[in-house]
Amino acid sequence: MINVFIHAIKTLYISLEKSNIYKLLTVGLFSLFTCSVAFYFYESPINPGLNFGDSLWWGFVTCTTVGYGDYYPVTSGGRIIGIILMLVGISAFGFITAAVASVFIENKLKEGLGLMDIKFKNHIAIIGWNNKSEIILQELIQDNPDKKIVIIDEREKLVLEYKNTFFVHGDPTKDETLAKANIENAHTVIVVADEKLNNEGMADAKSVLICLAVDKLNTNIHLIAEVLNKENVTHFQRANVNDIIISNEMSSRVMVRSALYKNVSQALKELLTSSYGNEIYEGKVNNEDIGITFKNLVSKYIERYNAVILGIANKDVLLNPDKDYIIDKDDIIIYISKEKL
Repeated sequence: MINVFIHAIKTLYISLEKSNIYKLLTVGLFSLFTCSVAFYFYESPINPGLNFGDSLWWGFVTCTTVGYGDYYPVTSGGRIIGIILMLVGISAFGFITAAVASVFIENKLKEGLGLMDIKFKNHIAIIGWNNKSEIILQELIQDNPDKKIVIIDEREKLVLEYKNTFFVHGDPTKDETLAKANIENAHTVIVVADEKLNNEGMADAKSVLICLAVDKLNTNIHLIAEVLNKENVTHFQRANVNDIIISNEMSSRVMVRSALYKNVSQALKELLTSSYGNEIYEGKVNNEDIGITFKNLVSKYIERYNAVILGIANKDVLLNPDKDYIIDKDDIIIYISKEKL
């Protein structure tokens, strides 16, 4: 957050410098001081209680066109000075306001065109934008609205109306595009297959190139990739992809389970959708639960949290392990609940 604020200040400084606002501000301050001295010279004989500090105060409120009225010119010379100071103030402050506003407008335009450099860390990046990506984005926002999410795509413009979402334009196979999205400091990257490529092999090949580029910049990142052709899974494994999702195979299996058991598809839909019902979560085991059996852990979660434990993840994922399985300190608990525990 501090880095983002510092970057914004630097951007504002450069913009003001390019606009020669500092020169204008110097002229404005010099005019303020000169007119305040002249005001004191003309008005102090008429108003003996007026000191130089009061003249400076009058000059500032007049320059900003606030005009409290506690001091005002009585002499002709003082009134002429007041007119000059008001004109200078309107011009100077008008230019400064316009320069500051232009910085924010420029940043907003750059954001929509994907030209902004991402400075924050620990974010999620979605590479590739289509209907599937939009669903992923909505689910991520629903689960954690405060998480910053960056969309990387080659399209010229993308308007995102969600909070904490950002767009980076460019070729995701190139290091400079990924660097602009700060992949080096990202938490998770999701690579979505390019639907614009009609050939599954070409789409998977592009995804592999993207995964290789991501892995080069950040070897510790959690990398998820959509695969269209099962035969290409080995290429994604070589690119150190953590989770490989074979989209066609997943949808086919869901349809088979639905055909065999008519309520299964509805249950899966609820578990995989963040907008309603129960969801699947994972979390670290509590210190107090280390050493107890899986059977006792299941009973505890039902009674205390009204949550159902599906399994344990350590080196591998064990769904419904043996009831006498002893909970280890490194275990991750996979559970179903209405909210994250």
